[in-house]
Amino acid sequence: MKILIVDDQPDVVKGILSGVNWERVGVDAAFGAHSGEEAKQVLQEEHIDILLCDIEMPGENGLEFFSWVRERYQDVKCIFLTAHADFTYAQKALKLEAADYLLQPASYAGVESSILRVSERIREEQLVRSYSSVGKDALREAIGFRRNILREFLQGVQMSAQEAAEKAGVFGFPCTPDTRCRCFWLQIQRWEGKPWEYGLLIYGMQNILSELLEECSSHVTLFHGGKDAYPVVMIAEGSDRRKEEEAMAQFCETCRSLFRMEVSCYAGPSTVLFRELPEEYLRLQEVDRNNVTRSTGFLPLEGTVLPTDYFPDFPKWKSLLGQGYGGAVREEIHRYFETLAEAGSLNRELLARFHEDFLELFFGVIQSYQERVHEIFSETYDYDAMLHASTSLPQLLEFVDFATRYVEEKQDTAEGNRAQIDRVLDFIRENLPRNIGRQEIAKAVYLNPEYLSRLFKKEMGIGLNEYLVQERMKIAESLLRNTSFSISIIASKVGYVNFSHFARAFKKEFGVSPTEYRKECERDKPEK
Repeated sequence: MKILIVDDQPDVVKGILSGVNWERVGVDAAFGAHSGEEAKQVLQEEHIDILLCDIEMPGENGLEFFSWVRERYQDVKCIFLTAHADFTYAQKALKLEAADYLLQPASYAGVESSILRVSERIREEQLVRSYSSVGKDALREAIGFRRNILREFLQGVQMSAQEAAEKAGVFGFPCTPDTRCRCFWLQIQRWEGKPWEYGLLIYGMQNILSELLEECSSHVTLFHGGKDAYPVVMIAEGSDRRKEEEAMAQFCETCRSLFRMEVSCYAGPSTVLFRELPEEYLRLQEVDRNNVTRSTGFLPLEGTVLPTDYFPDFPKWKSLLGQGYGGAVREEIHRYFETLAEAGSLNRELLARFHEDFLELFFGVIQSYQERVHEIFSETYDYDAMLHASTSLPQLLEFVDFATRYVEEKQDTAEGNRAQIDRVLDFIRENLPRNIGRQEIAKAVYLNPEYLSRLFKKEMGIGLNEYLVQERMKIAESLLRNTSFSISIIASKVGYVNFSHFARAFKKEFGVSPTEYRKECERDKPEK
């Protein structure tokens, strides 16, 4: 159980945080905020169960703030605090379904009593939800069996079309081997945030698809095909292709906004018989493999023909690289692939050929520096990543960028090391508010993590982790001195998800805790 205290008076927040026996009331973590804006930040970062909120606050008052909360976090319970026994306030609080209403000054015992009552209510609601879900278990079981049957049939497990149709029909997918069906292939290309848990993801996607395709078919089933692939099969007797494709395009947009993931969706140009679904499955799988640009959204399968007179100029690029003009080669290769992508002419075979020829070019150039290949790929670039760079266009271009920069920097080792460190420092400056570490930094600048640590220590005279902490503490010190942000908010702004870790790091750097430092700053301020 987590609680958030919201009051514009810091002493009130501090008093409740220190005065309430949180262990006794079953609260695992308590947070403080001094305005609605600060509280919203905490709600976005933490799963809050209970709000203890003042009503009379400057700007957005507590009632307005909780109205905002109700729209977005419906399970959050609110205990209002007010210094005035105002009936209008109480009436509005009841309208917002506030869990309790306490008059200030409230004793710590009174606050604890209220929290215990609200906690009990939360547990009762959770119990009711769990009991109501029992009735849905049978339906979930049926959907699970249906998914397994369709997956095995489409993936070529020994099962005739007749047998698969009969089994699918038993579990709510009524069909025969000659039923007209449509197959879509959904491929998750990347996540903008933390990936969703598998069970929640497939449940959510199934519900959204069933709703979007309701006009087209009442029998839609999605299953996991492996490696972030989610094929969809629907009965499509008398269906409308335009409506289906509009619905799938809308589904891709919903995935972006709701699940924060980028999805590609492919479909054949027409329906197929149920018995033909395994062949359709293989065709769509091949389409995804050839989506080497990792384009997202609903994608038409028709492409244009590769221009016969447009081929990579490897002899020219080898000459330029040999003279140290890595930047010019890098720009030309990016432009080459942009042209092919616009023409719809990229595929796995083309990437594989380019990758093979580019490796030959790169190794030929570095031989003149008497470089040992195993040293390059043990210290500065991941060997497996180099071998599999043709898997997608982004991966191939990442390797091209590394190789061309490597050649540039070999022209002058000292300048090369400094250039690498400058890229590292730029990345750190841009991303310091996040919880970045060595692995992410190394990947961003195309360096082996171990090599990055050694190079950073050599060039900067300080370890990478030590430098990250030092820079974060500088920002934290400035925020403590110059803003009224709560300490927990400041911790999150400098990349710490654990408050106690932040407090220890700050004390180690400055000799006092963040709270003590802020008090010192307040004492040092000139009186107005």
